[in-house]
Amino acid sequence: MKIRVLVCCDESIMSAAMRALLDQQPDIEVTGFATGRESAAAVAEMAPHVMIVVAPALGLDDKRELAELAARTKIVLIAKAESAHRSVEALCIGVRAVLAPDSSADDLIHVLRTVSAGATMVMPAAARRSLQRLPERPGWTSRTAQMAAELTPRESEVIVLLAQGKSNAEVAEELSVSLATVRSHVHHVLRKMGVSTRAQAVAIAYETGLMAAIGRTTEFRGQEG
Repeated sequence: MKIRVLVCCDESIMSAAMRALLDQQPDIEVTGFATGRESAAAVAEMAPHVMIVVAPALGLDDKRELAELAARTKIVLIAKAESAHRSVEALCIGVRAVLAPDSSADDLIHVLRTVSAGATMVMPAAARRSLQRLPERPGWTSRTAQMAAELTPRESEVIVLLAQGKSNAEVAEELSVSLATVRSHVHHVLRKMGVSTRAQAVAIAYETGLMAAIGRTTEFRGQEG
């Protein structure tokens, strides 16, 4: 079955370039195009698997509109973020992936396939590294400690792999466990972190400092061994 993709873009040249790229992929079908104002009606009519939203049709300031769209389909947002924290905000409202406008065509295709498969391609590696350097905020330490204590070592490994955009199958292969086990781990991670999507879990893990804490714990265990 082909991945049905709807493109939300206000610029005709960008839309044409997007169609030329996606039409070359044997497993992707472009169902149509819409402007920012037409996006909600287009999703209702075309029922895409994934919607590519290209700013400025809708951007990081349009949180209400993006949240409404994210509740109905999987959103891949292409927007220039002023900071990594802004991208985290988009993930927290349900956007599945945030890409910079200068991302490669290969990056976009990989993200579409990964998101369509149910996994979360959060952000490119460079953005993830910048998230790890976010300044701490009041309350982070206690919240991080609480979440870190609740996650098992295997669940911590799972959240790290989700942040890398791994699908369930890829996580299962990486950890040498079954798909059913991976689904169970993901369910427990979401429940313990009080979120409903993987993107939200990963965003909170970075924003609270949990991801950095997991990294430090992993290094400590390695030194112990």
